[in-house]
Amino acid sequence: MKRIRMTEHWRIPVDRVILLASIGVGLAITVGSLMPGPPVPDVENGDKLMHLGGYAALAACWSLALTGRRGYVLLGSMLFGVLIECLQGLTPYRSFDMMDMLANGCGALLGTALMQLAAPFLDRRTRSHAS
Repeated sequence: MKRIRMTEHWRIPVDRVILLASIGVGLAITVGSLMPGPPVPDVENGDKLMHLGGYAALAACWSLALTGRRGYVLLGSMLFGVLIECLQGLTPYRSFDMMDMLANGCGALLGTALMQLAAPFLDRRTRSHAS
């Protein structure tokens, strides 16, 4: 089997991968939050942990994607969580929940804070995106 050598032509810039991941996480949260689906497993506060983790991932990805815009990332992620909760209240199969909104905001704060802490350990190119 012949191995293909990676050339500059085949390399995908890290910036694009991070941007696509950020968009993908946002779309996954939107679809998962607004589409009817199976109930969350019956684990105490399991849905809140899902909200926390999802919004932490969202904020972390966008912290990498948007150079020097951590405050905007935090605000945008929190507002996105508010918007999604409000939209859920308009659907017949989902409901508006203030505690979910709080979990979304805490997740956004967690993801942003983790990226702030991780910035010194990231490689030089990626670190410039997390600032």
